[in-house]
Amino acid sequence: MIAILLEVGLFALLLFIDLFSKGMIIPFLEQVSGGFYPLIDGVLSLEQVPLNDGASFGFLSGQQGLLIAISIIVILVLFVGLVLTDEKPRLLRYGVVTIMAGAMGNLVDRIAFNGVRDFIDYTFFHTWFDASFAVGNIADIFCLVGVLMILIYLLFEYREGDISWRHKRLLLWRKK
Repeated sequence: MIAILLEVGLFALLLFIDLFSKGMIIPFLEQVSGGFYPLIDGVLSLEQVPLNDGASFGFLSGQQGLLIAISIIVILVLFVGLVLTDEKPRLLRYGVVTIMAGAMGNLVDRIAFNGVRDFIDYTFFHTWFDASFAVGNIADIFCLVGVLMILIYLLFEYREGDISWRHKRLLLWRKK
């Protein structure tokens, strides 16, 4: 039970951090000359950009209804997976919760603003590699970190039998 409370707390904290950062940084950038604020010169900047009406790198641009539906389905599938699986693999579970929080942060934006508020410019891609890269937000970082946590779990910690279904919950669910 404590483990589940920790997961709910982690989800709420990460969602708050994402939405708070968007709520604070976007108005700040509207007041900065040129809408650009370097954090680490040539490496990382904050940049005011139009709402992102697509997924990563503009994929499915303009398809807000579809992106909202996909986000809801992904969040629900991940949630059901957490509910129906054993609480043992902590790194796996925290990775899933981190992805859910990032997906929810961007879902809130899509519903509230008809697009995602992005502001993190990875300037080093242009500086070091002479290549452009997408501008993102904290929710995107959470999704990436969650995926990395799951990969680390699968590569270094996973043991046969680690992930088991909660048979009692499945049986109760079938009876209803």
